[in-house]
Amino acid sequence: MMKLSGVLIPAVLVAAGCAWEENLPDVDLTGTVRIPIEAMTYEITDKTTGSVNEITDLRGLGPVYMGVYPSIQDGLYSYPHPEMGPVLSESEEGNAYPYGGSSVGRYDFACYHMLNCKVVTGRYTSYDDVLDFFANTLGDPVLDSEGIEVTSGAAFQEHCFEVLYMTGDYELSFIDAATDFVVEGDYLVANDVEIPRVNFTENMAIWGWLDVPDRDFEFSTCSSANNNGEYHSYYDEIGYAGTNSSDLLNFPGNYIQAGDWIVETPYLMTDAAQSFDLEIGYQYVE
Repeated sequence: MMKLSGVLIPAVLVAAGCAWEENLPDVDLTGTVRIPIEAMTYEITDKTTGSVNEITDLRGLGPVYMGVYPSIQDGLYSYPHPEMGPVLSESEEGNAYPYGGSSVGRYDFACYHMLNCKVVTGRYTSYDDVLDFFANTLGDPVLDSEGIEVTSGAAFQEHCFEVLYMTGDYELSFIDAATDFVVEGDYLVANDVEIPRVNFTENMAIWGWLDVPDRDFEFSTCSSANNNGEYHSYYDEIGYAGTNSSDLLNFPGNYIQAGDWIVETPYLMTDAAQSFDLEIGYQYVE
């Protein structure tokens, strides 16, 4: 009998544990992000000639930032912007206090420090894809620490493995067989986008923007200064890799610049189980 009892008690405890409901307000949201195909076209200054060229290339797009807010209001900026909390000083805007957020793509260290804050995940399919974009589209080829141009994908891979102590491409995030966005008609579309662990409130608004590079191919939302990002040290290649600023969703107005694409009509969540469809359809022009 004692032996039988010893079997039954753990079974009862496991069953009770599986039935426990925490009733947490956090939910994982899933949906689609759409951007007009025109967002692939932007202006870049040629570093050799100084001329400004218009290029059309998905690989140069920055991250898409998505925040979940109590509401979106007009009149705070010259574009729709999340409602803000109290303004505590003249030098600082009010905090938007997001319920949660995420991004489509993030800045990643692509093994060479000259690429800090310039390479976003979900944009490149291979090492050669990165080299091609910088050399042939931007006119700014990838250089190693000695100033020598990197022209071989195999050499790029070997350097990554040495610098990051990795043994396979699957361990790297900035290259992938598939990109985040695909062209569908007049839109760039990212499917199965997740915004995890959101504090759900009925009619909360999903809003966000796409960071488009400026003419010098720099992104306003990334910084490699002030000890931002992972620290890498490999012989004479020493420094921080850079990463997005930590308060982007709290103070988005500090980072949105001319040329960026913004959500004009936020997506309202009335049910935690619904799938969102977010269109980033308005280009901000100062």
